[in-house]
Amino acid sequence: MLSSLAKWSKQRSAWLILALSATVLLGLALYFQYQMNLQPCMLCVYARAALTGVIFAALIALISPANALLRWIALFTFSASSVWGFMITHEHVGVEELVQSGGLYTCSLFPEFPLGLPLDKWFPEIFNPTGMCGDIAWRFMDLSMPVWTRVIFVVYTVLSLMLIFSQFKKKKYNPYD
Repeated sequence: MLSSLAKWSKQRSAWLILALSATVLLGLALYFQYQMNLQPCMLCVYARAALTGVIFAALIALISPANALLRWIALFTFSASSVWGFMITHEHVGVEELVQSGGLYTCSLFPEFPLGLPLDKWFPEIFNPTGMCGDIAWRFMDLSMPVWTRVIFVVYTVLSLMLIFSQFKKKKYNPYD
Protein backbone atom coordinates (compact mmCIF):
# COMPACT_ATOMS: atom_id res chain seq x y z
CA MET A 1 0.00 0.00 0.00
CA LEU A 2 2.80 2.44 0.87
CA SER A 3 4.50 1.85 -2.46
CA SER A 4 1.22 2.59 -4.24
CA LEU A 5 0.86 5.83 -2.28
CA ALA A 6 4.45 6.79 -3.08
CA LYS A 7 3.81 6.18 -6.76
CA TRP A 8 0.50 8.08 -6.59
CA SER A 9 2.17 11.08 -4.91
CA LYS A 10 4.32 11.51 -8.02
CA GLN A 11 1.29 11.95 -10.27
CA ARG A 12 -0.50 15.20 -10.97
CA SER A 13 -3.91 13.57 -10.62
CA ALA A 14 -3.36 12.96 -6.88
CA TRP A 15 -2.48 16.57 -6.22
CA LEU A 16 -5.27 17.82 -8.46
CA ILE A 17 -7.80 15.77 -6.47
CA LEU A 18 -6.39 17.24 -3.24
CA ALA A 19 -6.57 20.80 -4.60
CA LEU A 20 -10.11 20.28 -5.85
CA SER A 21 -11.33 18.74 -2.59
CA ALA A 22 -9.98 21.62 -0.49
CA THR A 23 -11.28 24.19 -2.99
CA VAL A 24 -14.75 22.65 -2.87
CA LEU A 25 -14.68 22.73 0.94
CA LEU A 26 -13.58 26.38 0.94
CA GLY A 27 -16.33 27.15 -1.59
CA LEU A 28 -18.82 25.39 0.65
CA ALA A 29 -17.73 27.56 3.58
CA LEU A 30 -18.32 30.65 1.46
CA TYR A 31 -21.72 29.30 0.41
CA PHE A 32 -22.65 28.89 4.08
CA GLN A 33 -21.53 32.46 4.75
CA TYR A 34 -22.98 34.32 1.78
CA GLN A 35 -26.00 32.22 0.81
CA MET A 36 -27.11 30.78 4.17
CA ASN A 37 -25.96 33.81 6.19
CA LEU A 38 -23.94 31.73 8.67
CA GLN A 39 -21.24 34.13 9.80
CA PRO A 40 -17.74 32.70 10.43
CA CYS A 41 -16.08 33.09 13.81
CA MET A 42 -12.35 33.48 14.42
CA LEU A 43 -11.81 29.71 14.59
CA CYS A 44 -13.79 29.26 11.36
CA VAL A 45 -11.53 31.62 9.45
CA TYR A 46 -8.48 29.84 10.89
CA ALA A 47 -9.88 26.59 9.48
CA ARG A 48 -10.31 28.36 6.14
CA ALA A 49 -6.66 29.41 6.31
CA ALA A 50 -5.67 25.79 6.93
CA LEU A 51 -7.72 24.73 3.89
CA THR A 52 -5.92 27.41 1.89
CA GLY A 53 -2.64 25.87 3.04
CA VAL A 54 -3.80 22.49 1.71
CA ILE A 55 -4.67 24.12 -1.63
CA PHE A 56 -1.29 25.87 -1.70
CA ALA A 57 0.50 22.57 -0.99
CA ALA A 58 -1.31 20.88 -3.85
CA LEU A 59 -0.48 23.74 -6.22
CA ILE A 60 3.21 23.45 -5.33
CA ALA A 61 3.18 19.75 -6.15
CA LEU A 62 1.21 20.30 -9.35
CA ILE A 63 4.18 22.20 -10.77
CA SER A 64 6.15 18.96 -10.96
CA PRO A 65 5.10 16.10 -8.66
CA ALA A 66 8.00 13.94 -9.85
CA ASN A 67 10.47 16.57 -8.57
CA ALA A 68 11.49 15.36 -5.11
CA LEU A 69 12.14 18.85 -3.68
CA LEU A 70 8.77 20.24 -4.75
CA ARG A 71 6.99 17.07 -3.61
CA TRP A 72 8.62 17.25 -0.15
CA ILE A 73 7.77 20.95 0.21
CA ALA A 74 4.18 20.12 -0.78
CA LEU A 75 4.02 17.15 1.60
CA PHE A 76 5.27 19.16 4.56
CA THR A 77 2.97 22.08 3.73
CA PHE A 78 0.04 19.67 3.38
CA SER A 79 0.89 17.99 6.67
CA ALA A 80 1.44 21.25 8.59
CA SER A 81 -1.81 22.73 7.25
CA SER A 82 -3.75 19.56 8.05
CA VAL A 83 -2.40 19.25 11.58
CA TRP A 84 -3.01 22.95 12.26
CA GLY A 85 -6.53 22.61 10.85
CA PHE A 86 -7.17 19.64 13.12
CA MET A 87 -5.89 21.52 16.18
CA ILE A 88 -8.05 24.56 15.37
CA THR A 89 -11.19 22.51 14.77
CA HIS A 90 -10.57 20.40 17.86
CA GLU A 91 -10.38 23.63 19.88
CA HIS A 92 -13.54 24.84 18.12
CA VAL A 93 -15.45 21.70 19.12
CA GLY A 94 -14.31 22.25 22.73
CA VAL A 95 -15.51 25.86 22.63
CA GLU A 96 -18.82 24.74 21.20
CA GLU A 97 -19.25 22.17 23.99
CA LEU A 98 -18.32 24.76 26.63
CA VAL A 99 -20.87 27.29 25.33
CA GLN A 100 -23.58 24.62 25.02
CA SER A 101 -23.04 23.61 28.64
CA GLY A 102 -23.61 27.20 29.76
CA GLY A 103 -20.00 28.39 29.89
CA LEU A 104 -18.69 31.59 28.41
CA TYR A 105 -16.10 32.02 25.68
CA THR A 106 -15.01 35.03 23.69
CA CYS A 107 -12.84 34.99 20.61
CA SER A 108 -9.89 37.34 20.34
CA LEU A 109 -10.65 40.63 18.64
CA PHE A 110 -8.07 40.38 15.88
CA PRO A 111 -7.04 37.26 13.95
CA GLU A 112 -3.43 36.08 14.10
CA PHE A 113 -2.68 34.00 11.04
CA PRO A 114 0.44 31.85 10.59
CA LEU A 115 3.58 33.67 9.51
CA GLY A 116 1.92 36.95 10.50
CA LEU A 117 0.05 37.10 7.19
CA PRO A 118 -2.80 39.67 7.33
CA LEU A 119 -5.22 37.44 5.41
CA ASP A 120 -8.19 39.29 6.91
CA LYS A 121 -6.89 42.51 5.33
CA TRP A 122 -5.88 41.00 2.00
CA PHE A 123 -8.99 38.84 1.53
CA PRO A 124 -11.69 40.10 3.94
CA GLU A 125 -14.47 38.32 2.01
CA ILE A 126 -12.90 34.99 3.02
CA PHE A 127 -10.93 35.60 6.22
CA ASN A 128 -12.76 38.34 8.14
CA PRO A 129 -14.43 36.84 11.22
CA THR A 130 -17.93 38.23 11.71
CA GLY A 131 -19.55 35.56 13.90
CA MET A 132 -19.33 34.44 17.51
CA CYS A 133 -17.33 31.40 18.60
CA GLY A 134 -19.43 28.61 20.06
CA ASP A 135 -22.67 29.31 18.20
CA ILE A 136 -24.21 26.23 16.58
CA ALA A 137 -25.99 27.47 13.50
CA TRP A 138 -25.88 24.34 11.32
CA ARG A 139 -26.06 20.58 11.83
CA PHE A 140 -25.90 17.61 9.52
CA MET A 141 -26.61 14.11 10.83
CA ASP A 142 -26.71 15.69 14.30
CA LEU A 143 -23.09 16.87 14.03
CA SER A 144 -22.14 20.55 13.95
CA MET A 145 -19.95 22.23 11.37
CA PRO A 146 -16.83 22.25 13.61
CA VAL A 147 -17.22 18.50 14.20
CA TRP A 148 -17.50 17.83 10.45
CA THR A 149 -14.54 20.11 9.79
CA ARG A 150 -12.51 18.23 12.39
CA VAL A 151 -13.35 14.95 10.63
CA ILE A 152 -12.14 16.44 7.35
CA PHE A 153 -8.86 17.55 8.90
CA VAL A 154 -8.36 14.15 10.52
CA VAL A 155 -8.68 12.57 7.07
CA TYR A 156 -6.28 15.12 5.57
CA THR A 157 -3.79 14.62 8.44
CA VAL A 158 -3.82 10.82 8.14
CA LEU A 159 -3.44 11.07 4.37
CA SER A 160 -0.56 13.54 4.64
CA LEU A 161 1.30 11.36 7.14
CA MET A 162 0.75 8.24 5.06
CA LEU A 163 2.09 10.06 2.01
CA ILE A 164 5.16 11.20 3.95
CA PHE A 165 5.85 7.70 5.26
CA SER A 166 5.34 6.24 1.80
CA GLN A 167 8.25 8.31 0.49
CA PHE A 168 10.62 6.18 2.60
CA LYS A 169 9.38 2.89 1.16
CA LYS A 170 12.20 1.23 -0.72
CA LYS A 171 11.19 0.58 -4.27
CA LYS A 172 11.82 -2.93 -5.48
CA TYR A 173 13.36 -3.21 -8.89
CA ASN A 174 10.75 -4.20 -11.42
CA PRO A 175 11.74 -3.97 -15.07
CA TYR A 176 8.05 -4.07 -16.10
CA ASP A 177 6.97 -1.12 -13.91
